[in-house]
Amino acid sequence: MSSTLSRLPAPRRVIEGLMSTLQTEPIPVDDYVREGFSPLSNLAHGWELYTALLLTPAEERTMVREPTDAVPESLATRVGKLRVIVVPYIGCFQSGDAVCSAKPSGETHSAVWIEADSRTNLVLACRELDAHDTGFELLASVAQLVIPKLTSGERSTYTKMIEEELHQRTPGEIDKEALVAKEAYLESRRRGGRTSQLEKYVEASLVSTLAEYMHGLWHDVQIRVGLEHLPVPQLHRRMTALAEIFPPNAGYELFDRELHSSS
Repeated sequence: MSSTLSRLPAPRRVIEGLMSTLQTEPIPVDDYVREGFSPLSNLAHGWELYTALLLTPAEERTMVREPTDAVPESLATRVGKLRVIVVPYIGCFQSGDAVCSAKPSGETHSAVWIEADSRTNLVLACRELDAHDTGFELLASVAQLVIPKLTSGERSTYTKMIEEELHQRTPGEIDKEALVAKEAYLESRRRGGRTSQLEKYVEASLVSTLAEYMHGLWHDVQIRVGLEHLPVPQLHRRMTALAEIFPPNAGYELFDRELHSSS
């Protein structure tokens, strides 16, 4: 998978006093996203960016700008207004999720989102991951956000592909989360379980595959092989189906031209 779009380095932005917006005490995410954000930067698709800490130009490009540019415009349109908010940590507390300036002692999240002020606010924690992994978390979050906005026909098309893979006893999955959901469904089926497990598996597989589709548009991605990983023919078929629903933006290509020709 590859992208052929050339990208110019983003200018360095002077961000003053950003850490002053983060108090020593955790701030509930619900309250944090309703604060006045300044300065805001523009992203592709009319989306916005706010960073609560100083990022280098390279970090900002890798965490946010390049993956956002790779999101197909037709997919971004369904997501609607989005504000990406980069913070140090997101703590998981009994009272709810909260933005933290220092690493909390308990569990943390890599991303959370909340609707406020007629937009989706996507909060990304950047201190637990490297820049690339934060960028992938952004794409995975966008994939989850668009799932409820798929048509019944689009969902049905993907479900049929999964059912055919199951009938053919196709091994593996796109990632570990989808594989766990697949194994849970197969175990449930062996015990005569209900179709709800299939629906959960399809949902997990669709989110992971859609995230990987955008990942492949962002930059070259190495295809992993082995019994735990989805075979290349099925991977190619899924990606082709998603490209028909959400075509790549101009200048982006999903497959390496040599691989596409050989396929």
